[in-house]
Amino acid sequence: MAPSTLPTMRSWPIPASFGRPAFPAPTRPRPSESCARFLARSRSAPPSDVFHLLSSSEVTVTDILFPYTALQLTGQVNRIPNLYGLLNDLDLFPSSGSISTLIEVRRDEHTLSVLPAVERGGPASVAERKRGDVLYFEVPHFPHLDMIGPRDLQNMLTVDGRAARPRTLEDEMAKRLRAIRSKHAITREWIRMGALKGNIVDGQDATLYNLFDAFGFTKVTIYFNLSSSTTDVDGLCSQLFEQIATNLRGEVMSHVEAIVSPAFFDAFIGHPKVQKYWLNWSNAEKLAQVDRQKVGGQMGRTFTYQKIIFREYYGVAPVKVSGSLVSKSFVTTGKGHAYPAGTLDTFYTYDAPPEDIRFVNEAPGQEVFISPKILDHGQGVELMTQSNQLAMVRRPEVLVELDSGAAP
Repeated sequence: MAPSTLPTMRSWPIPASFGRPAFPAPTRPRPSESCARFLARSRSAPPSDVFHLLSSSEVTVTDILFPYTALQLTGQVNRIPNLYGLLNDLDLFPSSGSISTLIEVRRDEHTLSVLPAVERGGPASVAERKRGDVLYFEVPHFPHLDMIGPRDLQNMLTVDGRAARPRTLEDEMAKRLRAIRSKHAITREWIRMGALKGNIVDGQDATLYNLFDAFGFTKVTIYFNLSSSTTDVDGLCSQLFEQIATNLRGEVMSHVEAIVSPAFFDAFIGHPKVQKYWLNWSNAEKLAQVDRQKVGGQMGRTFTYQKIIFREYYGVAPVKVSGSLVSKSFVTTGKGHAYPAGTLDTFYTYDAPPEDIRFVNEAPGQEVFISPKILDHGQGVELMTQSNQLAMVRRPEVLVELDSGAAP
């Protein structure tokens, strides 16, 4: 056809169906119909019907591919038990929910005093009301983003018993939930151990709170000098006990415990004074057979000396230092951290509401929150996870650092 005979836009005929749907009624998912059955049925539909189906605003990718809500995912991830960490198993820092992202710690001197005796009918002694200092701490926010995409499922297999089958979204979601739970669990253990040291740091080795500075106390360190055979280990243990007991200030305890590194533990039980003590005791075999307890996912040793329980902790965590990922021990080599056990309200872990408009000013009942987002063009599912937690020692003066070396 010559260019002069080409029709213009005005000369094109208008179809008789203009203004009415050009396609038959599209295929729709039926009630209680599975995703696989629906897609199989849609394949048998005419191409125009399928195109109209996929472009329809009435059927979304969310309805077809991802039937999980934020509440369901949050509930599922928190059903996975936190098996990580010695402090978690010891339940030293019980959890407490807060409706605020700020934690108030009031320093009241609840010291006990002996009441005076008076004649019957005489005036009673009056309790003194002292307004204590109030400290506020903002609960740190720990967000973590994950994503499940087509490459996580395509050409991937899942071993089910002895057979292999194509990996499903449910398989990958269960795997991701376990990983998410573990990451937030190790973070919880990390900040708890930081609180026990009096210096809380995050996963990039940045200090969040120094509790000694915040409360106005100086950290006490007892140097055991375990490389010297003449060290008075008994005297140092008595000093440790007295340091903690005299700073309880109205608090109670059942005994003293110390979480130490493997190097400190070996040097302590190998010291001549400690070995001599046990060799003179009726059950000297305990020195050669130190108890190993499966606590917090590890087989750390425990050893009781002068009524102080020494617990070995060899756990490590990946932490970014100067931009590089390194493994850092929860307890520095040659160090230890002593504390009173069996207290009433000295140690806590506070959980604040998540950064979510649906949960503002509500005390959280969960440690980890997950919110899913369906990505455009079927690119996958984005999982925004977060925990908002702060471990707190309300009386940091009862914390004592132990060092296996000599005093500087």
